[in-house]
Amino acid sequence: MSKLVLPLKQSVGVPVTPIVKVGDHVKRGQLIGKPDGLGANLHASVYGKITEINDKEIVIEADEDQPKDFVKIPDTDSNLEAIREAGVIGAGGAGFPAAAKYSRPIPGGHLFINAAECEPILGHNISRITTDAEQIIRGAEYIKEIVQAKDIHIAIKRYHTNVVALLEELTRTHDDISLELMWNRYPEGEERAVLRDSGLYKKPDGENAVLKTTELPYAANAIVTNVETVYRAARAIENREPVMSKDITVAGRLNGDNKMVLVNKDVPVGTLVGDVLSAFPNMADYGELIMGGPFTGHSTTLDSPITKVDGGIIATIPFPNLHGEKVGLLACACSATPARMKEIAEKMNADVTGVEWCKNAVVNPKTGTAKCKNPGICPGQAQTILKLRKGGAKTLLVGNCTDCTNTVMGVAPKLNMPVYHTTDFARRAVDMRIMRHILPENNE
Repeated sequence: MSKLVLPLKQSVGVPVTPIVKVGDHVKRGQLIGKPDGLGANLHASVYGKITEINDKEIVIEADEDQPKDFVKIPDTDSNLEAIREAGVIGAGGAGFPAAAKYSRPIPGGHLFINAAECEPILGHNISRITTDAEQIIRGAEYIKEIVQAKDIHIAIKRYHTNVVALLEELTRTHDDISLELMWNRYPEGEERAVLRDSGLYKKPDGENAVLKTTELPYAANAIVTNVETVYRAARAIENREPVMSKDITVAGRLNGDNKMVLVNKDVPVGTLVGDVLSAFPNMADYGELIMGGPFTGHSTTLDSPITKVDGGIIATIPFPNLHGEKVGLLACACSATPARMKEIAEKMNADVTGVEWCKNAVVNPKTGTAKCKNPGICPGQAQTILKLRKGGAKTLLVGNCTDCTNTVMGVAPKLNMPVYHTTDFARRAVDMRIMRHILPENNE
């Protein structure tokens, strides 16, 4: 960990403006960048010397000696201001500045703590709960008071039986906290799915409602926030600690052909992927390195830095060589973008003949991104598959959620069309069952 690279833009909003200069020696926790508008403060994650500042990043050469103490954030008049000073952002991947989210009150509303860990393989949220559940619960109570909510709901997948039992015990005396137990399927954990499945947001006829693709949880008088975000907020309030580190799941072909899933807590922000993986000198050949989860992550390199929103580093199995096979892409709003799918197809040496979206996808024509009308509850895919086949596709590469993939498998085999899923190569790298048919118990 000799060099750390801290991007100036790590959250929704504007990049920070550096308030240090090349040659400065900084301490861990020292404020080194401030946003001029919506954004989040940036703090040094190590003791070291500033060696470069450009329009994208600040580079720190770490000292050999790294004391454990840190520069605390200033005293503040409120808990909300402590969260703002600490540079807390949505740690689940969205990266929205937490103080801005919590600045909009929801009087009498519902605060959801998202511990569902939506993506398979990733386990750092659950690991953090096992070691710091009490501080997380206190953090949830602080945020509840800030946003004026009436209750707290912790969303967690029911198969984490030990963690569920721990939370049940610790919240026994908290009449305002309840657990929302979710199935182990994708995309359980997407905020609109969390609200829908909680049953707290209803249609006029009494059925569970789902927010429109253009609506935020505020429309249901609710706020959904990631469990690590809550932990970092609690650290800011109780320990005056700025965000200097990130919990990371490291998984895949890490030690020869052995399949491993490990959690590295408190990795300094700016640490290079290669430095994280240097702990595994016997890494086998891999197909690619994914930053994030198998569904929504992106390919990364050894020289890329860890940011405040990153959650995983996954070394996949090598990609199969399809020798120019004509492949149709079926994209899902909850998963890999068409551009990411084309990247995977290229690594498989496939010839992409066409791209179709799942019928539930609502595509933004300006950004090319999409949102699902009803996350995880999907229509049949016969039409889209037939259209791809008519366009010349002999094989399918899909990125669909659990339910949607299940509908694909009701059609593709009858057409003698082999199916690959964008998550196959990450899942096989940890000996996880690949997505094809949904299991009876709604587990992947």
